[in-house]
Amino acid sequence: MYKQFGAILLVAGTCIGSGMIALPLVLAKLGLIPSILLMVMIWFIMYYTSLVHLELNLQAGHGLSLGALGRYFSGRTAELIGTISLKLLSYSLLAVFIYGGSSILKELIASKMVVEYSFNNIATCYTLLSITLLLLPIKLIDYLNRFLFVSLLTVVAILLAGIVITINWSELPLFSEQHSDLSVWMAIIPVAFTSFGFQVIFHTLTNYCHKNVKMLKQAFLWGSLIPAIVYIVWTCSILSVVYQDNPQFYDQMAGGKAEVGELIQVLSGIAKWQSVQLLVWWISMLAIATSVLGVGLGLCDSIKGMLSKKVPNTAIRNILASIITILPAYLVVMYVPNAFITVLGFAGMILAVIAILLPVYLFWQIKGGQLYYSELNRKYLLHFSVVVAMTVIICEIFNML
Repeated sequence: MYKQFGAILLVAGTCIGSGMIALPLVLAKLGLIPSILLMVMIWFIMYYTSLVHLELNLQAGHGLSLGALGRYFSGRTAELIGTISLKLLSYSLLAVFIYGGSSILKELIASKMVVEYSFNNIATCYTLLSITLLLLPIKLIDYLNRFLFVSLLTVVAILLAGIVITINWSELPLFSEQHSDLSVWMAIIPVAFTSFGFQVIFHTLTNYCHKNVKMLKQAFLWGSLIPAIVYIVWTCSILSVVYQDNPQFYDQMAGGKAEVGELIQVLSGIAKWQSVQLLVWWISMLAIATSVLGVGLGLCDSIKGMLSKKVPNTAIRNILASIITILPAYLVVMYVPNAFITVLGFAGMILAVIAILLPVYLFWQIKGGQLYYSELNRKYLLHFSVVVAMTVIICEIFNML
């Protein structure tokens, strides 16, 4: 029971992150009801396709990364697609986290201090701090991540309690004027899709749960459902309170002209109590920090493995791996305008390959035999999942043109 609870928290902790900040920013263009329907649909697809990932790991006999699964079931080409896609996704997400964390810090410093620092200077310091954290022992990073995640959920609960009592329930932004605009949906879908990503931990949990079929299913059901509920309650509360207390900024959000740091600044201003204002800043920083540690650690470990033969000195190898993990993301932050939403959309396109297209393709390579999860016999759901993945990719290609 303790192990299952731990597995659920691992899935939830990996999923919850930048979506806490990104979803209210982009879903203001739709309104509450379309936003809820979109999030429920993405959650269901992500949960269903998680069974495909688990099936592949169980059929392989032990937990394997997506690249290794590609080689096991198909060959070298599938292995390359899986490995490259995971690296691209990790770098994209790290760029999002560095940009979001730096933007929030910039607004926090500007609101609390007389001296104002440039975004570039803050991003550079944030990057150096991230590199330093990745140099810590893995066990210490694991404990730090657990502490941050529990703190995040606690702060979310307290903050929502403070916000909900201020909402006028008779005046809610149920639908926006743009909710039927196809171009708006195309801009939103990849970002919302990325917020439900937890695909980097299937092989880890398969081994952690000792290939227990029922435990794994429960871990990904509840581990994905908790973030979905948190996202829905959080997004609806934030959109409602901003709509009522600061309609001008809500219009900025609906027009796609709001920055992540500005949203946190506005929420802090809306919160009447000093303690709630502090919670707004804390929740933002915790959401970003847990994401940086989770994604950065996985990418850094894989880079250490690649450098193990070329750089025998452990200390130098760890420093090089940390720099290689963070530096490309930092360069994206420096040179891509409004990198938070822009790169999240790109990450959604890569995630569609990792979460759905490649796993479903590999699943179809399984020849005969009994399936561990009978739900995967429903071919129409697999086909629908592929349609969703192709929709995400087409939307992001359209956005980039």
